[in-house]
Amino acid sequence: MLPAIPVDVNALELLDQENFLAPGEDKEDPLSFRVICLAQCRMNLLLLVFSSLNGQWHVRTYDQWGVSATLPLFVRSGPGLSSRQIVHGCFYWHLELQNQLLVLDLREMEFSTVNLESESPGSKTFVLVEAEKGMLGMITIGNAYDKDMKDHRYWLAYCILTNNQWHLEKVIPLLVKDLHLVGVAGGYLLYAVYCKFAEQKLEYRYFSVDLKSFQIQLFTTLCKQIPGRMNAPYPNQTGRLIMQQ
Repeated sequence: MLPAIPVDVNALELLDQENFLAPGEDKEDPLSFRVICLAQCRMNLLLLVFSSLNGQWHVRTYDQWGVSATLPLFVRSGPGLSSRQIVHGCFYWHLELQNQLLVLDLREMEFSTVNLESESPGSKTFVLVEAEKGMLGMITIGNAYDKDMKDHRYWLAYCILTNNQWHLEKVIPLLVKDLHLVGVAGGYLLYAVYCKFAEQKLEYRYFSVDLKSFQIQLFTTLCKQIPGRMNAPYPNQTGRLIMQQ
């Protein structure tokens, strides 16, 4: 049972909020944990953190945009503020209009921002990954239309953030017509490929990418009968891999 939050939420101009668990402060205690409430107000962000170490809430406010500015919107991908990602002990959220990532450092409990590439990432699908030496990596989907082949060519582009600049490290060509990034876990990227449509059944093949060697292997194949929209199912039977943060 957690103590009451030391903030009158009803008095805030609250637009949205997101509650989630975070690693604890005591690395030697496996039961140590933190609960984070990120409240998106009209003019700022309110961060409330409960620590099992001292049993108390701590409140921080992030108002980099100033009282006269409108808080930028998070990219939504389901219920809550956004689809957050955690890399090297930091949580990341995508700020669409600012073309930035909002960063919450769990060690310092401080906010900062990271610029994305000059090209609009709002039209891209990307995931953040752990690069070597504590650096931040990003994998995006690229595609080009070949008029002669009358087909799309897809690839994965791997970039690393160095000195506040994104540097392209590797391009992985893919012989597929379409793909969907599922997520990252355990040093692997998982993506889904639509293979065929027959007898009112969809077949999706899930492939894993080793983020060190960039070797691609088949993870699992799923078939599902879907009468309506053709959305890629997540592995729930053959592949017991939890990809969501």
